[in-house]
Amino acid sequence: MPQHTTILHSPTGRIRLVYPSSEDDEATAAVREHPMSLQYLRFLPKKVTPEDTRNRREQRAEKPEIIDFNIHIVNPDGTTTFAGTTGIFNVDLEHESFEAGILVSPDLQRGGFATEALYTLLKYAFEEKNLHRGNFETSEDNLPMRSWLENVLGAKLEGKRREAWKESEGRYRDVTSYSILEQEWTSYAKARLEKSMFDRI
Repeated sequence: MPQHTTILHSPTGRIRLVYPSSEDDEATAAVREHPMSLQYLRFLPKKVTPEDTRNRREQRAEKPEIIDFNIHIVNPDGTTTFAGTTGIFNVDLEHESFEAGILVSPDLQRGGFATEALYTLLKYAFEEKNLHRGNFETSEDNLPMRSWLENVLGAKLEGKRREAWKESEGRYRDVTSYSILEQEWTSYAKARLEKSMFDRI
């Protein structure tokens, strides 16, 4: 059984966030093992099968602190194309906080899909789940993601965790942490993402 049946639509209609299902297991595996995905997520396994994805999906569905979505692009004819995964995790209802993450198919990067997916996800977290604080963590050398967090979203850099991620080769990677608060989402971040989205149309 899926962990939820929520479907979210982006304001432009280009993106739909859907609950993970077996239909996307093969595509999800391909994205997770793609060399460009592993460039900044070196702790991920280099080989991922659809069976691995199914097991991971079912295990995560049992955890209430995780709300996963698959990203679908809505095509002009109404069909959809798998574009990646996103979601919130480490959801702490006592402190009303969460962590957010995203992984977009390398073939579809730089098309504005990540911005639209994260806008839709953050709107859900802050406005529907009524959470107060969102956190993002990324490898210190992931300059594209860090630039997006700082210059597009306007998230605040909180610090660096030294050698926090162990890579598959046994080395360690420094991790940078960013946050955005509910009032920051309402006062400026939401509008910034909306401008970024609609400027592309």
